[in-house]
Amino acid sequence: MYEAYFGFTDKPFRLSPDPRFFFASPHHEKAASYLQYGLSSGEGFIVVTGPIGSGKTMIARHLLANLDDSVVAVQIATTCLSPDELVRLVAAKFDIPVEGLSKADILKRLEQCFLSLHAKGLQVLLLVDEAQNLPPETVEELRMLSNFQQDDKPLLQSFLLGQEELKAIIARPDMEQFRQRVIASCHLQSFDCEQTQEYIEHRLQQVGWEGKPVLNEAIFSMICEQTAGIPRKINILMDRVLLFAFLEEMEEVDEDAISQVLAEMGEEFSGALSSSSMGAVNRENAIGSDEGAARFLPQRTWSDQEAEKLLNTLDNVTEVLDKVIERKIATIRYLDTQIIKKRRLYQATVQSESMSTHHHHDMENSGALAEDESILGDDNEALCTDNDSSLKDKHWFKQLMKDSS
Repeated sequence: MYEAYFGFTDKPFRLSPDPRFFFASPHHEKAASYLQYGLSSGEGFIVVTGPIGSGKTMIARHLLANLDDSVVAVQIATTCLSPDELVRLVAAKFDIPVEGLSKADILKRLEQCFLSLHAKGLQVLLLVDEAQNLPPETVEELRMLSNFQQDDKPLLQSFLLGQEELKAIIARPDMEQFRQRVIASCHLQSFDCEQTQEYIEHRLQQVGWEGKPVLNEAIFSMICEQTAGIPRKINILMDRVLLFAFLEEMEEVDEDAISQVLAEMGEEFSGALSSSSMGAVNRENAIGSDEGAARFLPQRTWSDQEAEKLLNTLDNVTEVLDKVIERKIATIRYLDTQIIKKRRLYQATVQSESMSTHHHHDMENSGALAEDESILGDDNEALCTDNDSSLKDKHWFKQLMKDSS
């Protein structure tokens, strides 16, 4: 809704990952470089971990968007899969029929598929998102899939992306063989204040931001503190800030605007920005504290995949509500204009009747109607004198006075 008002070509802070908005912070650039290094080496595992909302899926989308035709890549977002279920899922992603086949038969068909792609000079890449959901034995199954080789080179390469729990799985004593196949790993960190500012301005510039609204320098440290520097939380807050700036017709977003948005969000139960890592954040302004969220939501940990689905749904709902609000605002402005016109007409009619009958009523109070008023006050009935009977009989006047009461 606010895009047209500020001259944007799109929403700058969508919650669903869009590779157009990839921001190369030092940690995100490092992770992307590791993935590119893994592709060039053609072997081994690359592991990327990070907190919820830190941008792991965005990195995967960025990689997929920049692959050339020499790489055949598939992406899976895992739940708690058994080794057999993983094999079937991977086969399905490569369009291999699995109905009624044993695991051994599926593995044979997978190997044949990989050999066929290799003969065409194609590299096969498997991106496993939400890998922290996999049991250790299923992670080990991924290692077994990497044993498919031709000319001493693996036919399948896998990249794992997951939350911090993935590190604990890989660190288990019985995962030694898998660890020896990991050629690089990276853990994403949250943004500091400077990076938060660069991230916000980067996303705005991608949609044609030209300085409207002006962003006061003081707001970035406040946003960083309240969101703990997590990209997804920054997106949630900034989207609300821009909506607030639009509704209030603000030319500049300052600390006071951020505080008002935080206060509004603090009264909501989403808990979208609450975090135990916020530390010294003022709890009166904190967004959806854990205690507040607990009154409304069951306590559970959402995977990135589940969170993404929910956020996509919220995006769709937001778009619908934005359009409804936009129409209502347009309607209100139209009605304000009509009310002002009718009040001026009423004033002119009263003055005309007064002059024609030579009454000496004092019209100063009743006629001094402010041009900038947008609604009718209750005292307008006082304007209806005995000499206004012809005007009072008009349908639009009756309806107007009825609506104003």
